[in-house]
Amino acid sequence: MKKVFTILAISITTLSTAQESIGSYAMSYFEKENYDIAATKPKSSGDFSYYIDVCSRDSSIKNVTLSIESDDIVKFKEALNKAKMKYDSWSKTAKENNVTTLDKTIEGVRFYSCVAFLYGTKWQFDFSVSYKFRAKIIENHMYLIIQNKSEMVSSSNQFMKSDGFLMVFKSLEEIDAFLHEFDDQKVREYFNKKGAKEDLFE
Repeated sequence: MKKVFTILAISITTLSTAQESIGSYAMSYFEKENYDIAATKPKSSGDFSYYIDVCSRDSSIKNVTLSIESDDIVKFKEALNKAKMKYDSWSKTAKENNVTTLDKTIEGVRFYSCVAFLYGTKWQFDFSVSYKFRAKIIENHMYLIIQNKSEMVSSSNQFMKSDGFLMVFKSLEEIDAFLHEFDDQKVREYFNKKGAKEDLFE
């Protein structure tokens, strides 16, 4: 198992150097509104990886990135859509009943992926991070929050840890705009066009 993790770490480190920015998304709750979404060049099989910058929950860790394979992005979108529906329902219920305090986990929504965090000058990887979806009222406004369920630990060094990541969406519009960024065809077209331009100078 340790050998598998080592191979994966080498693979992801190599891929990360070849990733290209293909979009961004906003989380207006934070001062930094635009977070980058990148992807690696699709392999001959068509598979590639998404890299999604998120907010760090750890003051000592500046950069945290979700790494989601193209095969798993559908599952991620399905999980987020389920959470979005519950968030929308609870938001309406809270308004109708003048509820001003709520911090509730959305049960039954599951997803996990590899998450990378920059520890010092090197990227560390936790290959199986479980996501937690929450709805929370902050200053009379309902937010959808996505975070890791437990502390993240480097697969190569158990003493390198991170509190994890945080995503906070203020509205259905923000969630939908984020979901809209994940289009496999868009990624393939981007790299095909890039390849065509590079071929002009062979």
